[in-house]
Amino acid sequence: MPLSGKKAFVTGGRRRIGRGIALALAEAGCDVGVNDIEKDADGDETLRLIREMGREAEFYEGDISDSGAVQGMIDAFVARFGRIDILVNNPYWSQNKPFLEIDEATWDRTMDVCLKGFFLCSQASAKEMLKQGDGGSIVSTSSVHGRRAWPTDTAYGVVKAGVLRLTESMALDLGVHGIRCNAILPGHMNTDHEFGTEAPNIGSVEERLHPFIPLRRRGTPEDIGRAVAFLCSPAAGCITGVSLPVDGGLLATGSPG
Repeated sequence: MPLSGKKAFVTGGRRRIGRGIALALAEAGCDVGVNDIEKDADGDETLRLIREMGREAEFYEGDISDSGAVQGMIDAFVARFGRIDILVNNPYWSQNKPFLEIDEATWDRTMDVCLKGFFLCSQASAKEMLKQGDGGSIVSTSSVHGRRAWPTDTAYGVVKAGVLRLTESMALDLGVHGIRCNAILPGHMNTDHEFGTEAPNIGSVEERLHPFIPLRRRGTPEDIGRAVAFLCSPAAGCITGVSLPVDGGLLATGSPG
């Protein structure tokens, strides 16, 4: 297992893509701290699945846009696990609206969760990694929306583009300390968040999307998790500042998708 004994903290990790990332890191050998805004049955299930693999797991409830909450969670994680080797920034918050209909509250909340929160968690974790003195890995979930505009994605697209730029800056400043910083760009995802697992028109969704995706399928949380585990592993030891699309080839097509 390439990450055996490593300690990973995954924000926004209780379900969907976050769960896929947490489980992939556990499968690779990590003990995992799972953060989310609230602990519910999904969070309990994620912890159960990690522990079934023989890994240690704890849940950390908190708002990543609050600096005090972030520091408290990182301190508690290090006290519990002894160190932090991996941080994955993953939380999602967005309300898709046309540009002229975006209100200030929507804009602010999108920025707080999807960009400010990523900054706060990365800074707090990187400071701990510096104290440890042997490097680390930070991976942030961006999106294909960070590279290309789609209708009604102004606020979401802006923060996801910001994640790419933040990743590059962190890679530049933290590389000398052996801390690698990379981003993942999911494309159209097969999760209940977008379409609903019981959606009666799921066939029509597939028919609409597939012509724009060279691999002719949507991504899964497992796809994203495996990519994150790779970027955190020794196999990616000379990779930093990279933005890796995991989108079935969507961005390569130049199509509206």
